[in-house]
Amino acid sequence: MAMFKKVSLAVAGLGLATSVAMAGAKPANPLIVISVDEAKKVFDAKGAVFVSGDSDKKFKEGHIPGSAHAFAHDLHYLNDIRKCNGLPMCKERAEKFIGSLGIDNNTKVIAYDDGRGPNASGVWYFLWLYGVNGLNGDNRMLDGGFTTWKAKGYPTESGEGHHPAAKTFKANINWDILATKEEVLKAVEDIKKNGKKSKYFILDARRFQEYTGKTLLEALLEPGKHEKVKRGGHIPGAVFFEWKKVAGNPNGKPNKPLFKSVKKLKKVFYKKLKKKGFDPETDTLITYCHVGTGRGSFIFAAAKYIGIEKAKVYIGSWDEWGNDPSLPIAK
Repeated sequence: MAMFKKVSLAVAGLGLATSVAMAGAKPANPLIVISVDEAKKVFDAKGAVFVSGDSDKKFKEGHIPGSAHAFAHDLHYLNDIRKCNGLPMCKERAEKFIGSLGIDNNTKVIAYDDGRGPNASGVWYFLWLYGVNGLNGDNRMLDGGFTTWKAKGYPTESGEGHHPAAKTFKANINWDILATKEEVLKAVEDIKKNGKKSKYFILDARRFQEYTGKTLLEALLEPGKHEKVKRGGHIPGAVFFEWKKVAGNPNGKPNKPLFKSVKKLKKVFYKKLKKKGFDPETDTLITYCHVGTGRGSFIFAAAKYIGIEKAKVYIGSWDEWGNDPSLPIAK
């Protein structure tokens, strides 16, 4: 009888922990995002560098005046990833690039895109990886994006724009949010051995056609040199989880949030994914897409937004994995 009581209490305790985790309607890390109205005050006070993560074409069509520009998809050089322990750019190159955006170690940043979220998250994650904190308000994403900014009648400009003056930036790499190829391979082996009891959980944020290997995409091998990935498929054991599952505005409409509500996000991570084997309290969550700085970083951001501690982005993503014939693939 005593044993039965202990088991019952333990089960009740687990249920209580899940209920507590699910209960909160507020984000654990609210400073990941900033509202458009609040960002306008920062803009007026010249209190931050705004960085657009959208494509060259979209940037030229319209952006927040004075913005720096860093297309998120191109913040990933495969040769650097191979040379520099999985970093999207080797440290010295990243320091020079971030400095060229008008960012030094005391600069506050607001990253944005067309409102959908992945490109803003790519810039946000990239900067956080090299030391611009993504949780304390130094480095935030514009909630609602440029489409909401424009819809509110706030100032915009088109063309090349007027970029911030270059500064000196020194990187302090945050290895805790980066998954390397070696760690992902370890995770694959652990998942194969332990199944749902594995302490790793991998999410593939791409489209289904990419996940199944029917669509192959390009990425930068080095600056100015694109190369199509050689193999299609997905990382063995990875769960298909398109980025839109956590997006509040997948079509980039005005006046919509980047993420789904906290309640819905918690339902996804604490209930739906838990059924697939993910324990948000103990497991290491690894997200990836084609280049990491985009759809993969967006799911990572959603997880961090609601307080999931052990989350990382595999920045090498399918570009590295699919181009390495020594690594296993699934279709």
